[in-house]
Amino acid sequence: LQLVIDFIQFDFDTYIYISMMVNTIFTTIATKQLLFVVFVLLSSRMLDASSSSSIISTAVTNEEELEVVSLLRGITSKEKNGNNIIPSIKIGIDNKGKDVMMPLIGAGTWQYNDTIAYQSVCKAFEAGYTFVDTAFGYGNQVGVGNAIRDCWDRPREDLFVMTKIPGGYTSSQVYEAHVQNLLQLQLDYVDHVMTHFPSDWAQHHASPELRQDEWRGLEHLYKEGKARSIGISHYCTNHIDDILEIATVRPSVNQVEYHIGSQDIDHVITKCQNENITFMSFSSLCGPCEIDDNRNSLTNGELVTSIGKTYNKTGSQVSLRYIVQQALEGKMGSVIPKSNNMKHIQSNKNIFDFELTKEHMMTLQAATKPAGSDGDCDVP
Repeated sequence: LQLVIDFIQFDFDTYIYISMMVNTIFTTIATKQLLFVVFVLLSSRMLDASSSSSIISTAVTNEEELEVVSLLRGITSKEKNGNNIIPSIKIGIDNKGKDVMMPLIGAGTWQYNDTIAYQSVCKAFEAGYTFVDTAFGYGNQVGVGNAIRDCWDRPREDLFVMTKIPGGYTSSQVYEAHVQNLLQLQLDYVDHVMTHFPSDWAQHHASPELRQDEWRGLEHLYKEGKARSIGISHYCTNHIDDILEIATVRPSVNQVEYHIGSQDIDHVITKCQNENITFMSFSSLCGPCEIDDNRNSLTNGELVTSIGKTYNKTGSQVSLRYIVQQALEGKMGSVIPKSNNMKHIQSNKNIFDFELTKEHMMTLQAATKPAGSDGDCDVP
């Protein structure tokens, strides 16, 4: 290991990240040592994926194989900016049989108009982000599409684009809306599209049958290759069951409000885990929360700030790390904080070079403020 360190001159944070990932998967000391060296060599491009796989195959069991492949993909597709790495997780398989890998942090755009969305997404790309989240209902997809056109300078397959279709739509309306998505984004396909809500926002078009019809529309987009994966948002257990009853393509993601203090507000995390659906957080920093006491803030409140001092990190970084650390353990998916401030965009991304202790994780998990906003589960 010392020879590797001396020869490659990797930064310390990269070693910490690779070591953490290896330790979460492998049990024996000898295997950990071998895999650590292989992943360091691979990520430094001194070994190719084929050679690495050959070495690894001699050391791992069949049970570990899928996790090895996932980790290999995460390392080989990592994005580096400064000393930081963004890992990815597998959320499904597209209609061509290829893995759909979602980076664990993306650029959110909720409440941004076209102009601000353009600016923030371009800044995010400059900072090394490879994932952008938008929606038909945000009204900013033209700005996001222009940012992709003007500011993304890498192959399309290296970018993960997530968007949404309004809830309460028929299958034909889903198709028409997604045609507009692609036109506005100036893309031939997106990496993920989800239904935004289990009904329309006013709940005038709400029923299990309508949700099922909408899901058939999403499946049609998937099978035509206009979306590499499909999912749901704001869905509770009963809504998920409506979809699973008729699905020929299972949802890969359920995006629900989740942050420190919210707990499992809609009691859906376990359901997603049991159904092999990636539970994904929105409002990870509790953007829409009405916080009556700033001590509970997830950006500069007392709890997250005091814990952050231990790691020389900000309160926001602790709040985001709390979620992605669970993602690295296979319990949930990405975070999509939004900002048009380059300093904040870069700070939000720098959450993969430290690990919260079990004690800190338990403390954050026990927090009940700021509380989450329930109400989605009463949609009929």
